[in-house]
Amino acid sequence: MKTKNLQIHRLALRGFLIAALIVFSTAPQAFDSNSPAAYAVRLPITVAPDAPLQRLQLPAQALVQLQSSNYSDVRIFNAQGQPVPMALSSVAASPAQRGLVKLVAFPIIGSAATTALDGVELRIEELQGKRVVQLSTGNVAAAPGTQKVLGALLDARQVKTPVVGITLDIDLPSARPVSFSIQASRDLKTWRELADTVLFKTDTGSLGASTLGAPNIELAAQDLADQYLRITWQGDTDQTTAVAVRGATLATAAAGSLVTRVSAAVTAPALSSPHEFSFKLPFATPLAALRIDAAGTNTLVPVRVLGRNDRSQPWAALASTVVYNLTANGKTQRSGAVALSSAVVSEIKIEADKNTPGFSAVPEVNVLFDPVQLVFLAGGAGPFTLAAGLSKAPLAYLPLASLMPAYQNGQENTLPVAAVQLGSAGPAVVSSAAADGRMPTRSLVLWGVLIAGALALAAMAWALTRQGSRNGKAASPEVAD
Repeated sequence: MKTKNLQIHRLALRGFLIAALIVFSTAPQAFDSNSPAAYAVRLPITVAPDAPLQRLQLPAQALVQLQSSNYSDVRIFNAQGQPVPMALSSVAASPAQRGLVKLVAFPIIGSAATTALDGVELRIEELQGKRVVQLSTGNVAAAPGTQKVLGALLDARQVKTPVVGITLDIDLPSARPVSFSIQASRDLKTWRELADTVLFKTDTGSLGASTLGAPNIELAAQDLADQYLRITWQGDTDQTTAVAVRGATLATAAAGSLVTRVSAAVTAPALSSPHEFSFKLPFATPLAALRIDAAGTNTLVPVRVLGRNDRSQPWAALASTVVYNLTANGKTQRSGAVALSSAVVSEIKIEADKNTPGFSAVPEVNVLFDPVQLVFLAGGAGPFTLAAGLSKAPLAYLPLASLMPAYQNGQENTLPVAAVQLGSAGPAVVSSAAADGRMPTRSLVLWGVLIAGALALAAMAWALTRQGSRNGKAASPEVAD
């Protein structure tokens, strides 16, 4: 009997150990942040020769793995698996490096029969005490009653620093999309394209903004010195007369302070309806902007972008814009990215205006990040490895002044550049599931294992108790009368 009880005890102990092993193997582990193997992605680095201090820009493949909004789960390891000293540095231009230049718009006056300004030379004249721009056609000017405003001209000849953005100061008609085009010229005759945008004004406020679109347009470091800007627009014939361009504000940046955002594609799930789709973001990196490219051709959809960090939270509005893909005269215009002001959210929802047909197919979505670079000491033997993506990793950054004595603002941008070798990592793609509010699959599996383990232990305890009860009865002596 003792042998049988011992076997039962061994069986119960074995079951307990198996259940405990299952539970602990599926539970989240506390990894060592100083071990390269603990991180979600590890990428080799090619360092610059004979340079102890170097700088490295984080690639999109690392940014889409981060689990902290302060970039704490980033390390650089040497060949011995030791983290090297490093500091965090943003490569975005500081406000002191940016400037704003306001330009006044002069109306371009021409015949009401004129349909396009391409190939037409302009001349600046004084008309009734006001400076206006006339078409230079070599013919007698049309009578005042047959003239109209065809566009606006801005004098940017005195802008000597690169232009990285332009914000339009305009009046729009209500509930009508208007397509704007911006060109530059030195001689008022030959023009080159700079940017296009579509703006849409709504008086209903249904999307939380009166003007949708991008009146502030990003430019790729354009040199506009000694040049004029021309703004023209297209829309319904009865609505374009309500457009008025008063001027524009140019955003300039000093040489060496220009930045390019880092982009990653999102594999968004299928549409839940033509007017709505949502998806999860598996990272905590701050979002600079979101680019939404509508499928098909000649589409225009006013949308708003919402976000939240937990399914128990209400959706919060992040931005409003117009998503469009328009083709005219062989030229295609696409909407630009919508700024999200470094939002940190785990779920995104995109809602289309209910007064439109919405989306016929799920749009292409890209997330954009502000560039971030590291300054590090290439200590120890190479090769070096960039590691990123670890929940609850502590901050390990030093002040820049610790690595660069007598540090001056922007001095890190003069250091040699190390490069990340992406190799088989491929392009940065964010695999996303629908933000439907259901419990994640991993959590369901974990809870299932926990419940199964608890039931197994309970069954073994019940069997052991029952067997002990039987043995007790069998061993009880009978009392004779």
